Amino acid sequence: MKRLFVVVCLLVSIQLICAQELKHKVSYGETVYGIAKKYKVKEKDIFDANPSIKEKPLAIGKVLTIPVKEDQSSVLVVPQTHTIAKGDSFYSIARKYQLKVSDLQLYNPDLKAEDLKIGDVVKLKSDQYVIADEETGTSNNSVVEILDSNEEEDDQDLIHEVKPKETLYRIAKKYHTSVKELKKLNPEVKRNLPIGYHLIIKRGEPSISTTIEEIAVVPEEKEDIVSETGNEAEVSDKATILISKASEYLGVRYRSGGTTTAGFDCSGLMCTTFREVDMELPRSSYEMARYGFKVDKTEAQKGDLIFFYTTSKSRISHVGMITEVTDHDIKFIHSSTSSGVTISSLSEAYYKKRFAQISRVLN
Repeated sequence: MKRLFVVVCLLVSIQLICAQELKHKVSYGETVYGIAKKYKVKEKDIFDANPSIKEKPLAIGKVLTIPVKEDQSSVLVVPQTHTIAKGDSFYSIARKYQLKVSDLQLYNPDLKAEDLKIGDVVKLKSDQYVIADEETGTSNNSVVEILDSNEEEDDQDLIHEVKPKETLYRIAKKYHTSVKELKKLNPEVKRNLPIGYHLIIKRGEPSISTTIEEIAVVPEEKEDIVSETGNEAEVSDKATILISKASEYLGVRYRSGGTTTAGFDCSGLMCTTFREVDMELPRSSYEMARYGFKVDKTEAQKGDLIFFYTTSKSRISHVGMITEVTDHDIKFIHSSTSSGVTISSLSEAYYKKRFAQISRVLN
């Protein structure tokens, strides 16, 4: 009888311990931070419960022990799929299941966020691969579980978790790629990057028989990858970003000394815009004119600064940024006292008469 009592107590103790632990299978793009946030626990608690993950990246398919506090009432259980209902969007689905939009994009490469229809099935997890028949290219419905492995980096998706104040340009420069390529890999990214967003840097070619370990946020040191057009491509990339950013402010009113959407003066607009590519320009148009180097009108290109004498012929007092160059005209975005942030043309009599110089500041 005494032995039976001991066994019963032991079983009850085990049940209590198990009730305070959960198991989580790691999916594409997940980090310890994201998992901790999902289960409302601390990262340290997960590391303590899973000491094997401290010294190496998180592997897809890895089963983690999640310590649950006694007073934790409930944990969201994420199903394998979600069927689209009226009013659903990737954003609302991600919010409902405490996922990221980038997760849904990774799990559903064939679904476009803007083309979702009622009845579409959205995958919420990605821990399996369906093997395609080598001869027909169709699925044979064989499923292989993803196991831990040490595959080469070429077989991995490179993911970057966006940090405060990061821009596409800064991230592209860090990983030796282009903004154009990042936008191609992350079509849902339109303007600003949300903090914590999982940005795809490079698509890998995963092995079906093994998992791919999650790439660390900081890439290994390697030689710069030089594109065919070299520095010209980077300059063009920056110009595209700047024009896109400045265009967001079209219609904002003029305000002397202004550097925000409450109002811009001409140099304030340039300073704010160029910070998008991590460039700090002098605060006045007169000082900006001494920055970079002058170029002839025939050599003007997008992203160049264009200057004018608007108060006197001896001192530069207005600046804009070139947005378009044709055989017979140059267009530029600027903040004018009469129209606020707008796009004007050098062929307009007022600006043609007061033109001073064009300066190249991008390099």
